[in-house]
Amino acid sequence: MKKATLLLGVMGMVLLASRSYAGEMEILVQKLVDKGVLTQGEGAQVLAETKEEARKEVAQGKAANIPQWVQDIKFKGDFRNRYQWDKAKSATTTGTEENRDRIRVRLGAETRVIEDFKVGLGIATGTTTDPKSTNVTLGNGFSFKNIILDYGYGQYLPQWTAPVDTTFTAGKFKNPFWEPINALVDPDINPEGAALQLSYNVNPSANVFLNYGFLYLGDTFPKSKNQLQNVIQPGVSWSVLDNVKLKSTVDFWLAEVKGQTQIANTPGTNTLARNSDQGRTSDIVYQNDYNSVVPKLELGFTEPFFGYNLGFPYFAVFGEYMDNMSASAKGTGWIAGFKIGNEKVADKYQWQLVYDHRIIERDAFLDAYPDSDFYGGKTNVGGNHVSLNFGLSKNSWLALSYFNTYNLTRLTADSESSRLPAQVIQADWNIKF
Repeated sequence: MKKATLLLGVMGMVLLASRSYAGEMEILVQKLVDKGVLTQGEGAQVLAETKEEARKEVAQGKAANIPQWVQDIKFKGDFRNRYQWDKAKSATTTGTEENRDRIRVRLGAETRVIEDFKVGLGIATGTTTDPKSTNVTLGNGFSFKNIILDYGYGQYLPQWTAPVDTTFTAGKFKNPFWEPINALVDPDINPEGAALQLSYNVNPSANVFLNYGFLYLGDTFPKSKNQLQNVIQPGVSWSVLDNVKLKSTVDFWLAEVKGQTQIANTPGTNTLARNSDQGRTSDIVYQNDYNSVVPKLELGFTEPFFGYNLGFPYFAVFGEYMDNMSASAKGTGWIAGFKIGNEKVADKYQWQLVYDHRIIERDAFLDAYPDSDFYGGKTNVGGNHVSLNFGLSKNSWLALSYFNTYNLTRLTADSESSRLPAQVIQADWNIKF
C-alpha cells in the first residue's frame, strides 16, 4: 500500500514535469530508479503511463504549458500524380502533341486563435504566374520544384448570429461559391479579398444560404478605376423527398472593367479594344463590363429511384446558364451534364462517372475564371468532358478524364474551316491525408 501510494505521488510529479519538458520526466524517473525507490520496470511503466496521459491532454486541448492555438491546429493535405496527354491543332501547323508526368502537393493548416476567430495557411507546388494550376512537370534533369503560398486567411465565425450560421473570411481563401462541377471557376483558383457566408436551416429538410464576395482582380488601388469583382450567390438546398435532393443558386458576377487594362495571367479571349487617349493609341482594354447572371442547379436521386434499384446509389442532372448583361453580342453560355455512381468517392470501391457539355461564348464570363483543363481556360469555346473516379481506399482514388474541345470561331468563313480542336487525357492517382 505504501509503495502504491508512492507510485501515485511519483506519477503526479512526473505528470507535472511532462508539462514542461519531456527530458525532465526521464531524469526524474531515472533518479528514483537509481535510489531504489522504483525498480527499472516500475520506472518504465510510470514513464509510459505519464507520456500517454500527456498525449491525451494534448489531443483534448488541455495541455497546460502548450498555447491553446497550437493544440487546436488541424493539418490536411493531398498528393496527386498525373499523366497528361495533350493534342491541339494549330492555325499554322498540323498540330502539337505533348506527354507529361506532373505532380501536385498541397499542405494546409488551420487553427482557432481565440474564440470565434480562425487563421488558415496553405502551401502548394506551382508557380506565381498561373493561378489556375498547382501542377509541376517532372523532368528537366531532377530540377527543384517551386513551393508557393496557396492561401492565407483570417476567419470570423460569430456565435451571436445564431440560428444563422455566419462566416466572414478575408485574405486569400478557398472558393466560397457553389458549383455543380468545377467548370466555370477553375478548382485551383483561390480568390483574394473578402467573403461573407450566411446559412439558415428553415427545417430539417431545407436550407437557404447566401454567399457574397468582394474580390480583387487587378491592383488593389490602381491609379484609375479599381479592378474589382462583386459576387452575390443566393441559394437553396432542399430534400424534396427522402431520395430526391435539389440544390440551386442564382449567381451575380459583377465586374465593371470596361476601359480597364487586361487582368494579369488570363488567356486574353474576352473582347479587347484599343483605348484612344487624345488621338494617341493607348493600352489594350476591355470592351465590355462583365455583369454575368448565372443560374445553377443540381437535381439528385438516391437509390431506390422511385421504387426501382438500378445498381448504383446516386444519379444527378445538373446545369448552368450564363448571360453577360453588359455584352451586346456573344455574351451567353451554358453547361449541362449528369453524374452516376456514388454521390462522393470517399471509400474503397466507390465510383462516380460525370459527363458534361459546355458552350461558353467569348464575353459570357470573365476569362480569368474558367477551368484551365477545358481548352486552356479560355472563353469562346465548346466541347465535351467525361471523367471517372474510382476509390482505392478511404483516402486514395484513381481518376481518368477526357476533354474534347474546340474554338467556337472558325479560322475562315468557309463552313469546312477548322475550329482548332484540342483533346486532353488525364490519368490521376490521388492520396489525401
